[in-house]
This record gives sequence, C-alpha cells and structure tokens, in this order.
Amino acid sequence: MIHFIKGLWLRRWFRGCAWTVFTILTLLILARQYEDWSGARRWAAVKEMLAREGESLDIRAIMPDPVPDEQNFFAIAALKDIPLATARTDDKSELALKFKRLTNAWPSNNPGSTASPPSIEPGASLGMPADLKAWADWLRKAGTQPTPPEAGNPAHDVLTALSGNDALVAELAEGLSRPESQWTPAWKTRELPENLASILLPHLDVSRRLARMLCLRSTAAARAGDAETAQQSLLIAARLNQAGTQEPFLISVLVACAQSAGIHGAVWELCDSHAGTAEDFRELQEALSRMDYRAAYLNAGRAELAFGASVLEYLKRIRVPVPDAVAMGNKPQPPAWVRSIFHLVPEGWYDANAATISTLNFEYCVKPLRDGGFPELLSRQEGMQATIDEWHLHPLRHLDAFMAFQMFPAFVNVTSKVIYTQSVENEAIAACALERYRIEHGAYPDTLEAANRPGEKSIPLDVIAGKPMGYRKTPDGRYILWCVAFNGVDHGGRRVLDPKNAQNTKFGDPSYQGDWVWDFPAN
Repeated sequence: MIHFIKGLWLRRWFRGCAWTVFTILTLLILARQYEDWSGARRWAAVKEMLAREGESLDIRAIMPDPVPDEQNFFAIAALKDIPLATARTDDKSELALKFKRLTNAWPSNNPGSTASPPSIEPGASLGMPADLKAWADWLRKAGTQPTPPEAGNPAHDVLTALSGNDALVAELAEGLSRPESQWTPAWKTRELPENLASILLPHLDVSRRLARMLCLRSTAAARAGDAETAQQSLLIAARLNQAGTQEPFLISVLVACAQSAGIHGAVWELCDSHAGTAEDFRELQEALSRMDYRAAYLNAGRAELAFGASVLEYLKRIRVPVPDAVAMGNKPQPPAWVRSIFHLVPEGWYDANAATISTLNFEYCVKPLRDGGFPELLSRQEGMQATIDEWHLHPLRHLDAFMAFQMFPAFVNVTSKVIYTQSVENEAIAACALERYRIEHGAYPDTLEAANRPGEKSIPLDVIAGKPMGYRKTPDGRYILWCVAFNGVDHGGRRVLDPKNAQNTKFGDPSYQGDWVWDFPAN
C-alpha cells in the first residue's frame, strides 16, 4: 500500500488533485472560522448596542410583575389558571372542564355550514347598527341551545340564544370590582421552555370566544333596552382585552386588536341607544382608557427581540430547520442525518442572523415607537418594506438574513392594524365622555374639549395628527367624530368607502385614503 501511494504521488496529476483538495478544504475551514468569528463579533456588537439603549434580551425582564389575586380579575374561580389547560378531549380534570365551559360559551359553526358569522362592529367603522336578525339566523344555524325562535324581536332572539351563558357571565361579573387584569399564573413566575417559540397559548382562544359572545350580548341588550346587561357584558369584554394588551406576545396584541373591533362596535351601540347612566359610561370610559396599544406593541416588540435571540440560540445548539424548531414543542427531534447536515453550517451564521433580526426589530419597531410614538413608527415603515423587498429580490446576497426573513414578523401589517385600533379606541373613549356630557346637560357639547373633566384623564388626541380629534355637532342633535388615517390628511370627517361594498372597506390598510369616522346616521 505504501509503495502504491508513493507511486501515485510521483504522478503529477495526482499531486495536483491532492493539493487542490487540500487547498479547498483549508479555504473552507478558514472561511468557516472567519464566519464564526465575524458572526460572533456582529452579535456581540448588537447585544452591546441593545444594552446601551436600555433594552434586554431576557424575556423575564419584559414580563409584567405578578398581580395579587385579590386585585386580579383573572384570579376568580371561573378564569384562574386557564393558560395551563390543554385541549385534549381525554382530559377530565377540573381545569379541563373549566376550559371547555369557557370555550363553549361561543358556538362553533356547524361543520356542514359555509355561512360565516355576521359582523359585530359596523357601527364603529361605518356608523351603522349590527344586523341582529342576521345574527339570530346564524346562531340558529349554529345549533346553539336554547335555540332562538324563528321569528320575533332580533335583539330578544339573540339574548335567548346566548342565555345559556347567563350563569357564567354572572360569575365573571363578580370579579369586576378587582382593578387589575392578568392571566394566571403570571408569566414571570412560570417555568419557560428553552425554545420560547414552543410556548402554548390556549387562553387566547378562550379570550377570543368569550369576547365575541360578550360583545354580541351587550349589543343585543342595548337594543332590547337592558342597559345594565349591556354595560356589564362590555366591561367584562374590556377586561379580557386589557389582559391581552399586557402580555409580552405579539400574537396577544393581535388578538386584542381583533377583539377590540367587537368592543368598539358594542360601545357604538350603547351610545346610539343611550343605554346607561353617566356613571355607567364613566366606568366604561375608564375601562377603555386602560388599553394602551402603543405600550402593548412596544412590549411585544421588545419580547420579539428576546424571542428571536432565544430561537436562534436554540437552533444553533440543536441544528434543525427553522420551521421545525418553531413548531417542535414537545415533538421528537428530526432524524440524526438531518441534524448532521445542519451541523455543517457555521455557528457564526446563526449569530449573524440573530444580529440581523435584532437590529431590524430594534431599528424599525422598538426604537421609533419608544422614542417617537406611532407617527415615528409609521414613518419607518417604508424603509422596513424596502428592506423586506430587497430580501425577496436578492436572497443570496443576504444569507445573514435568511433565518431572520423566515422569522421576522410582518411588522408593516401589524403596525397599521395597531394604529387603527388605537385610533378607534380613542374615539370610543371620547364617545363615552360625550355621552356622559349629554346625560348631565341634555345635549352634546359644542366642542370636544368641553367633555373633559377636571381630575380625570383628558380625551386622547388624534394618534397620527397629534392634536384633538375632529368633532362637530350635526343638525339632528348628534355629532360626528373623526381621526386622520395613515396619510395624515384631514378630510373633515369623510369616509372613503369601497365602491362595490362599503362593508369591505379596509380601514386598517395603509392604502386607505379617508378619515376614520365615528358618527350616528339619523334614525
């Protein structure tokens, strides 16, 4: 064998091949070492920058402190520890039964039916009441118990369909005297998985279903003349949203935005029906004021910094594809041969991707929102979209952003959704203040500022314009209230609706060109 190898080495072509292979391997090793050094250096620099800016990659530092049970709405028996529940049908524990009771508060559409549930919120967006007859028909088809009658008063029909939840709502109402809202157990006290992306959030579905039921119940009660039920249901729904805005998860903020649409629609219905006393509307105004979507989005952006760093560190250690790592949870790891392929990837590549996603998140979300609020955040969206478009067009030029691209949240769409939600929230707060003024003075004020009260929070400003919302009284004794949309242009309280179907108007889309209007067409 030795003589054979010596014979080969005497051949020029063999020496050339050997030196070529040796050179390539050496270059690959050097390239890998450089990538490891470069990636680690970039990641260390980004972590130092975040530390200078006062930002933390420790998810526990971002989570709110636990609220004492006696002050916490979610510590009541009906809601306590719901985030620990599982959706397994074979689980017969007390917690599982409680979870099932809450999820069953809202009917699921029959599997054989293609009918979608109607909209609860047209009042807050279009200034028109919800179609309760359509709701009664849908609830009838959804197979709820008890079933509303085939004909009659739609508001009473809807209340009949939802009356199976009366005992549950009464239990929830007992917790309204507690001032704070935080799902239990508090995240700061819980043991978290190594892969933060595998955290399960079953309580979000509970919140979504309860909020929808409560908003519809509130709307129907307002139309039926039952102001007490209408106000009580809406206050509970607001507590659900308050908890969502305080969780350190982007998905929690999105769920809260979705739920807020129903809440705003129900507030509009209460104002349209004049359902409640001045004290009722004061309590509702205070409940709505607790939902700060700017603070919620900022906290979610900071949490995304921690999530991105955690997931990429986890990927670097176990070496699996990004989708597998995000979805794994307690699932078995991929086969060894799959992981062995990913072990060929330099560690520095993961570090470089961690640096990229953290930098983008900080520069396009956390910093502008922290330092300049929504207007500054909105101004950065064009640059963010340009960066994302560049990734799409030239992915091979941005290998250090490959994983970041897979994991980077769609902040452009989320930002517009959050800004729109906060704008309508501010209008709902103003509407409650105006309703209180009407009850006490017999008519709405001539100016919006007149509805402010000493010793209370002032009515919020227009989110984008940074000045008081537009307001004027109408000849029928009502009023029109509006905020400017994403382009910052004040149209004097004019909607720009979808010409084919007004209800399809995408008010929360960055391309929307009109104002966000809150008004009451003449009955």
